[in-house]
Amino acid sequence: MTERTVLDEEEYRRWRAEADRAHEGARLQAGARLHNWSCFAAEQAANLAVKALLHGLGRGPWGHDLLRLGEMLGEAGVELPAEVLDRMRRLGRHYIPARYPDAHASGPPGLHYGSSDSSEAIEDAEAILAFVDQTWEALLG
Repeated sequence: MTERTVLDEEEYRRWRAEADRAHEGARLQAGARLHNWSCFAAEQAANLAVKALLHGLGRGPWGHDLLRLGEMLGEAGVELPAEVLDRMRRLGRHYIPARYPDAHASGPPGLHYGSSDSSEAIEDAEAILAFVDQTWEALLG
């Protein structure tokens, strides 16, 4: 990161607020035993938070692949710990199979997800949200 980086706090906050809403949705859906939807909402929370950081850095993120978005953070000068990348990798797996009835050889997605899946996905999302927040605060100085 250079000292000349202009931060867009308004855009960061706009995207980051939606990440919080998706995170809350993940928690509510887990409580309702809609574990596949909880995993998808957790993935979306992380996706939105990472995009918040990229927007805040003046980058125009495109796409929905968490690993690619992580690469974009690296290209912007943000160092991603291996643990955060691992969490992005796990969460990214929920983007399609958690939603589509034809993503699994047998049965709809709801049959392939359980409480341990949604618990792990929510934990992963929370760790990514915390990383994003810590990174943003450090950038603000």
